[in-house]
Parts: sequence; structure tokens; C-alpha cells
Amino acid sequence: MKRTLQFLFLAIILSIKLSAQNEGKLESHRLMTLFHKLEGTYQVQVINSRDKTETPLWIMDSIEAKRHQSEVVYFPLKNNVRVMVLPFNVINKKGFVPLPRTANVYLSN
Repeated sequence: MKRTLQFLFLAIILSIKLSAQNEGKLESHRLMTLFHKLEGTYQVQVINSRDKTETPLWIMDSIEAKRHQSEVVYFPLKNNVRVMVLPFNVINKKGFVPLPRTANVYLSN
């Protein structure tokens, strides 16, 4: 009986771990799909620096949620990094030119 309970406990732990791994893979796949869909419609901007930055996948949901119909939206990613999100009316225009993923932007104080 004790061995059976140990086996069941181990089986439950294993199934929970596998389920979590599958959920993580599904979430990564969803974000990568969104990343490709949004490509060129936003820009990660490093302000007043030549530093390089990565584009984290977790911001894709924020980009999609914050996109406005007619106004450019900016939101902070780090102290000197912001994300610029182009509005629908810009990205849906004929002849729209996609943005580079990142840019170094120099602002005067």
C-alpha cells in the first residue's frame, strides 16, 4: 500500500511538471507568433545612449493592448528604454514602411 501511494504521488508530481512545461511551451509559441505579427509596428528605443537592448517577448501583449487608433503610444521598459507603438491608422496606410525593431534616440533635456 505504501509503495502504491508513493508511486501515485510520484506520478502526480511528474504529470504536474509535464503540464507546466507544456504550458510554458505554448506560451512561448503564442508570444513568438505575436512577435512576428507585430514586427515593424513598434520600436524599442534606447534614449540618450548607444547601449544595445533586447526585445523581451513579454512586452508583446502590452504592445497589442496599448495600441491606439490614431495616436503614437510610448511606454517605459527600463530607465532609459521605452517602447514606441505606432497607431492603427499609420500601420494600415498604403505604403507603410515597417520600423526597425530597435533604435537609439537622442532627446534634449
